[in-house]
Amino acid sequence: MPAFLAALTALVLILLPTAAHAGVDDFEYDSFTGDYYLSRSTTDAAELYVIETIVASFPEFDQNKGMVRRLPRTQSGIDLDTQVVNVTGLDGTGQQTVIPWWTESDEDWIYVLTGDDEYVHGDQTYVISYTMSDVVIRYPDTEADEFYWDTVGVDHAQPFRDVIVNVHLTGTVAADLLDGQTACYRGPEGATTPCELNGPAAATEAWPPAVSSWAAWHGASSAGAQQFTVRAGALAADENVTVALGFRTGSFAAASPPPPPPYPWWQWIVPLLALAGGALGIPIMLLVRARMRRNPDRTPVIVRYTPPEDESLTLSAGVLDVPARALAAHTVDLAVRDKLAIHATGDRDDPGDFTLELTDPSGLDHDDRRVVDMLFGRSAEPGATVSLKTFADKPPKRAVTYVRRIDEFTVQRGYRAKAPGWVGALRGGLQFGALILGLLLLTGSDWFSAVRDSNGWWVMLAAVAACAVTFIGLPFVTVPATTLTVAGGEHVHELEGIREYLQLAEEDRLKAAQAPQTADLVSSGRRAFGDDSPGTVVNLYERLLPYAVLFGLEREWAKVIRARMPQAEAAGSVALLDVITSRSLADASSSVGRLAVTPVSTSRSGGSSWSSSSSGWSSSGGSSGGGFSGGGGGGGGFGGR
Repeated sequence: MPAFLAALTALVLILLPTAAHAGVDDFEYDSFTGDYYLSRSTTDAAELYVIETIVASFPEFDQNKGMVRRLPRTQSGIDLDTQVVNVTGLDGTGQQTVIPWWTESDEDWIYVLTGDDEYVHGDQTYVISYTMSDVVIRYPDTEADEFYWDTVGVDHAQPFRDVIVNVHLTGTVAADLLDGQTACYRGPEGATTPCELNGPAAATEAWPPAVSSWAAWHGASSAGAQQFTVRAGALAADENVTVALGFRTGSFAAASPPPPPPYPWWQWIVPLLALAGGALGIPIMLLVRARMRRNPDRTPVIVRYTPPEDESLTLSAGVLDVPARALAAHTVDLAVRDKLAIHATGDRDDPGDFTLELTDPSGLDHDDRRVVDMLFGRSAEPGATVSLKTFADKPPKRAVTYVRRIDEFTVQRGYRAKAPGWVGALRGGLQFGALILGLLLLTGSDWFSAVRDSNGWWVMLAAVAACAVTFIGLPFVTVPATTLTVAGGEHVHELEGIREYLQLAEEDRLKAAQAPQTADLVSSGRRAFGDDSPGTVVNLYERLLPYAVLFGLEREWAKVIRARMPQAEAAGSVALLDVITSRSLADASSSVGRLAVTPVSTSRSGGSSWSSSSSGWSSSGGSSGGGFSGGGGGGGGFGGR
């Protein structure tokens, strides 16, 4: 149970978003102001110049040496030709200051890193300037060329206290705007919450010289510029502002929108396999166990009142897979056959009150001899005795070995066969397969983001729970080491016929042509019932009594015998019945059996990291109101260093 609860807790911590991140990501941004200057080149390519003014609020203790800004290089297969122009700081008077910075990149991203080996504290202002190309996409569903753009992106551990977005358009670009096809969205990835987009309005300030020079270089001008403004206010971690501006189709040499990505159905394979394997693991092994215990002999059971010939009680215990009852049943059988005698003293309710005496070792078969040697030792002669207390308290090694080898003897005689090897392989595969699948779900939840994002988190929780139950519970589902053969099945049916006879009511036993009064309930001729000699000796010839012990029906059958015993004999105590009804012999046998089955000894933390969220445009446009936060180009992420 502790392991199961720990597994569920770990999955919940992985699946649920965390509001705070330890290490270098544990700070906030006081403000973000993004100015996006959109123009058109002489080849009708959409060109973008971006100036981001970011105020980071670092803690006063030594934690951060700067910040990291992640910018996309390609999106939806389109090369954005991202170029970082400059990174500067601002002092308290608004004057630019020089700060250390450098870039690193991989196939999809450019990382802008600021600072050096010195720690920074309190509010720090960073101004990052960069350019991009081909930032407009043509969407057939909105019949427009769209500047569909994410601003701060949906991958930042820090909240922003205030976000302002300004989109500046050259006059020629603004002339191609479509009426009523502008939109703004805010929130985490996929959110459709609208935000207020003000504009278009004539620009109130001239474009910065660096931006004007950039526009002139590709044949554009800031004359007649228009602008849109979004004052989004505060954003929580991983929340974003996305703007969508629709232009007349053909305004830009725009690429077609990316096709909808194929649904990652394969991400459901492991969770569903884990759920199925975890839920079915134990039932499968229970079915296998039931099949292994099935009797291959399909003939009907016939009630019988005579013991099988040539099959010992030890063999019958092995065939029935109850080796712990073999000692008690075979001992009663030897007493019934007058091969040993039972002496009773005291209260007759404890193993110490009963003693076994070897009376006649002649004519014993192989199994009889094994039991006699186990009870009295190999060199025992007639008259040898042993107390049942010896077997109840601390069974000798020879007794434990006898019970352990019963299954082996049964296999050697062809009544049972060893379990097939595939059973163990199946058990191990189900158990450790559940462990591996459960660990995959716990440690690799990002690999199954489609499952989690489509409200399939409950599938993952249920799968982990099922895997934990299977891994912990399968060792408790025992399967037999051997299975019945056809010969063994026939013998089982013989024994079941005796069991049915023992369980019949008296009138039904009479119908079966064997009433208790006609059973072998007589003295051996050497000693009578109720002998008054010290340590009363009773020799009982009821041939079915050992089988009653084998089936756990000894008390019921003993009552039948006592009820039919002659009155004169009933006045005395019959030691064999006493040892049975007091369960002294059964307890001793169980003690040996118990020893026989006992095995013989021989997230983001420390440095910044990024989520696996994809970078690219949505397959449908957003300027007509059908977009969402994170559906545009741009964006990227933020972090600390």
